[in-house]
Amino acid sequence: MIVNHCGFGHVLPTLDVVAELHRRGHRITYVTTGGPVEKVAATGATVLEYESALAEVDLAAIDTVEESHWLLPLLVRESAAILRAVDRHVDGEEPDLVAHDSTVYHAGRILARKWGVPAVALCATLSSNEHFSLLDKIVRTTGKELRRGRPAMIEFSTRLRELLDEHGLSDVPLEEFTSRVEGLHLEFYPRSFQYAGETFDDRHVFVGPALGDTGAAPTWTPPSDGGPLLVVSLGTAVDRRPEVLRMCAQVLGELPWRVLMTVHHGLDDADAVVLPPNVEVHRWLPLGEVLDHADAFLCHGGMGSIMVALAHATPLVVLPESPESRVNADRVAELGLGRAVTEVTPERLRDAIRAVTADPRIRERVVAMREDILGAGGGSRGADAIESYLKTAGSGDR
Repeated sequence: MIVNHCGFGHVLPTLDVVAELHRRGHRITYVTTGGPVEKVAATGATVLEYESALAEVDLAAIDTVEESHWLLPLLVRESAAILRAVDRHVDGEEPDLVAHDSTVYHAGRILARKWGVPAVALCATLSSNEHFSLLDKIVRTTGKELRRGRPAMIEFSTRLRELLDEHGLSDVPLEEFTSRVEGLHLEFYPRSFQYAGETFDDRHVFVGPALGDTGAAPTWTPPSDGGPLLVVSLGTAVDRRPEVLRMCAQVLGELPWRVLMTVHHGLDDADAVVLPPNVEVHRWLPLGEVLDHADAFLCHGGMGSIMVALAHATPLVVLPESPESRVNADRVAELGLGRAVTEVTPERLRDAIRAVTADPRIRERVVAMREDILGAGGGSRGADAIESYLKTAGSGDR
């Protein structure tokens, strides 16, 4: 059983592993809901939907430095909703393994304990160990610490304690439950992108992002003029901040480039913006195909966006908004894969775009990172790791 939530950025990286496990004859129940359901079903997995707590919340409003602490109790609520669905629909035949996204570890660990089976962590975000802590890095980067006395932290502890008690784990201390390290972690990015990557032991298998069917026929035709191409995808940021869209349109219109911009639900805002003739706005683009022809990618710093660009050796300009994306942006800059623009002005945005496309060292580094991604093993290596873990995991790992 795979336990995840409804976020595309967390579901999509897992699909190559799921498809490979299905191809090898494994039966998979994948718990998710909303937009990713159709893509999960296409892998051959059986989808178990649930009533998401995330669906009722404007994540763009709380995925900021000031509000991000409220994600912690919200994700406990999401795990509770997942557990209710599993209790209703899984009866009698228990799985041999539970793999859970790291954000809903509460549900995954409870189910693994309940059934006495191994648990695997699925990591679409940077991982932590004794040498690197993502939480500490976020605190240092943003200056915002998650103190125990804050209302969100109190609610997190209260909700998690209630959830453990409800599922027969009243004897398990909260600290023990939250600090547990699974016997196998699958990271959906290459080891070279992980902070202190060389210090992560064999429990961590860096399989890289899902690349899908790389032999599929193209569905997008590149422009015939042969000029430079910039691709822009800013996630949900433009839904709440249309001024970012207006500024991007202004700055990008001044460049002698063709610009393809995805705006998703914020397309209505784009209607109010006078777009320069070189800027096209779309609800959706086949990013993999488009980035094969792009000279740079302007994004909001989600791990999925960064990995798809690097998988196609495309330099990055990152405009982070959430705490996690700020850490990702810092890593992009530190590795010389592009530029991070944390205080956005027209001048800084323009300079960053020009810099990443003019610097041959950035081009060399993104090409090298692409090789790391292609060599990580992908779905096949992830399936190998899960099968091996199933054979060797003892009661101490459960």
